[in-house]
Amino acid sequence: MTVGECEAVRAIAHISDIIIPILIFFIVGYGAVSGVKVYESFLKGAKDGLKIVIDIVPTLIGLLVAVGMLRASGFFDMLGKVLAPVTEQVGLPAQLLPLLIVKMFSSSAATGLVLDIFRTSGPDSYAGLVTSILMSCTDTMLILRGSEEYLQRQGLEFVLIKRACPLCYHFAGCSGLAAD
Repeated sequence: MTVGECEAVRAIAHISDIIIPILIFFIVGYGAVSGVKVYESFLKGAKDGLKIVIDIVPTLIGLLVAVGMLRASGFFDMLGKVLAPVTEQVGLPAQLLPLLIVKMFSSSAATGLVLDIFRTSGPDSYAGLVTSILMSCTDTMLILRGSEEYLQRQGLEFVLIKRACPLCYHFAGCSGLAAD
C-alpha cells in the first residue's frame, strides 16, 4: 500500500468515527430548533419498540424451536439429498436448501443455519460464499409483505403483483446465484 493510500484509509477511518455523533447531534439539534420535545419523543419510541419486541419474542422462539426440531430430525438433510440433483445443476449446494426455505420466514432462524454451514464448510468455501450472498440478497416474505402494506396505506397499490411480489423477490435473489 502506498503512502497516499494509507492516508486515504486513515481519513476514511476518522470520518467513520465521527459520522454517528455528528448525525445524533444533527437530529437532536434539528428537533430542538423545530420545537420537538426530543427526549420525550425518544422515550415514547423506546417504549413502543419494547412493546413490539415483547410481542415478537414468542413468535421468534417458536420459529427457532421449529427450525431446531426440523434440523435435529434430519428433515433438512433428507430434503437436501432428494433435491440435490436439481440444485447441483444450477450451482447451488444441496446443504443450502434448508437456508432458502427458512430465510423466507425468519432471518433469525436462518442465521442459525448459516452458522452451521460455516462450521461444516467454512466461510471461505463455495457454500459459505453462496450462503453469504443468499443472506444479503434475499429477505423474509413477511418483511416484504409489510412493506407492501405500507405502500398500500400510502395510496400506492400494485394490484397485479400484490401477493406474488415477496415470493418473486426471494426467488430473484436466489436465481442471481444460478446466473453467476
